[in-house]
Amino acid sequence: MGYTALCVGKRDLAGSTMFLLEDTMKRGLMPLSSNLRYKGKAVFMPYGIFDVNGTKVGVLAVTSSRLNQRIKADGVEVLDPSARLKSLVPELKNRVDVIVLLSNLGEFEDRKLVATVDGIGVIIGSGPGGQRYQPLKIGRTYLLRGHPKGKSVGKVVVKLNSEGSIQGLNNELHQLNARLPVDEAAIRRIKKLKQKYPGNRSGVQGSKVQGSPKNLGPVKE
Repeated sequence: MGYTALCVGKRDLAGSTMFLLEDTMKRGLMPLSSNLRYKGKAVFMPYGIFDVNGTKVGVLAVTSSRLNQRIKADGVEVLDPSARLKSLVPELKNRVDVIVLLSNLGEFEDRKLVATVDGIGVIIGSGPGGQRYQPLKIGRTYLLRGHPKGKSVGKVVVKLNSEGSIQGLNNELHQLNARLPVDEAAIRRIKKLKQKYPGNRSGVQGSKVQGSPKNLGPVKE
């Protein structure tokens, strides 16, 4: 499907932070988290800048602090997402046309972010809360949510006015079900991973975005 960026979630870290970083980069994916630290360092990019049909889209990501003790003991620390976004959003606004936030904080926390951080055009959220077939608009920010555990695929078309502000948004959310054909290659891949890591039965959790990477923001301490 051409996914190029993902928001690092708690289940993504189940196999170790460095495994996630190395495996996703090897597959051409971009794991993002602006507020996650590993052994005191920022190992994931806080944001990426993508060219989507000639529009510069800045994609930020924030990771939930709901981590189990084993992951925390491995040296993973999660900083306050609101403080990180207040620092990064103004910087990113000068470089892009639209800012999209990938979040697995949950809908309640996403609503709080909208009230405290100005400049986010779209939030694609996961974590606690239900799915939304229609976007929720709070101020100038659109909040989108899919089904939990990757059970749906969404498509968003954003309309911009002449000043670069979001004029409208069309959202399609398609739930995956048994009527869709099975991806045999994915099944084989999952089987190999289960054999290689027999103790890990965690799924992958996080929000994803499609597009072509144009420029990356620096990894910030």
